Amino acid sequence: MSLVSIIMPAYNAEKTIKKSIVSIQNQTYGCWELLVTDDNSTDATRSIVLELAKSDERIKYFPNKGKSGAWSARNNSIKVAEGEYIAFLDSDDTWLPQKLTMQISEMKTKNVNASHSTYYRVLDTGKVIGIKKASQLVTLNDMLKKNCIGNLTGIYNAKILGKFYQQEVGHEDYAMWLEVLKSTDSVGIELPMANYLVTTNSLSSNKFKAALWHFNLLRSHKKVGAFSIWYYFCCYIVSSIKSRV
Repeated sequence: MSLVSIIMPAYNAEKTIKKSIVSIQNQTYGCWELLVTDDNSTDATRSIVLELAKSDERIKYFPNKGKSGAWSARNNSIKVAEGEYIAFLDSDDTWLPQKLTMQISEMKTKNVNASHSTYYRVLDTGKVIGIKKASQLVTLNDMLKKNCIGNLTGIYNAKILGKFYQQEVGHEDYAMWLEVLKSTDSVGIELPMANYLVTTNSLSSNKFKAALWHFNLLRSHKKVGAFSIWYYFCCYIVSSIKSRV
């Protein structure tokens, strides 16, 4: 069974991180390491993670040694990741038990080096307020039109593709997956495999800012010409209007 390195940034996550970690421990796929990088939390995040690590050696805690930010904390964990596969889960989101088993199996069956899935959008009460459905296959061209991969569902084969790091560009996970998809397509699981916690200050709650970041990313992409920038940006706007969840 191949090792999966799970990348988790954390900042003042004492209210949610235990639930996130327990959802990983409940996976039917047991060969994983959880790399939690704490981005200078001032609450009980550190003690909660270390307490859970006492009874589960697969859980590993690190202080963030780089610049502050979720992207930097993720990079800190990616640097020390030893797994064949790299997956992502933030400290306020959760996975369903079959996630790793189903996605890795699908990657091997389809001979593809990345995977993603459908996921629920939920409130802190647990109420489901929406669902983001996964496409059966996502290519680089698809990803340029809109963000087709929820970072909490994404997995890629680092043994074959190498490691991908995030940059401080505002839409860090999206930019990273664009780089991943230059080397492979991503196969999608249509069943929901994760829960994304919707908060008032989340990126998805600010559509204008997200659109601006998307446009700037397209402008910086070496393979996107001037005409194509506007084509892909219009596709993004149309997709955002249609979703509205």
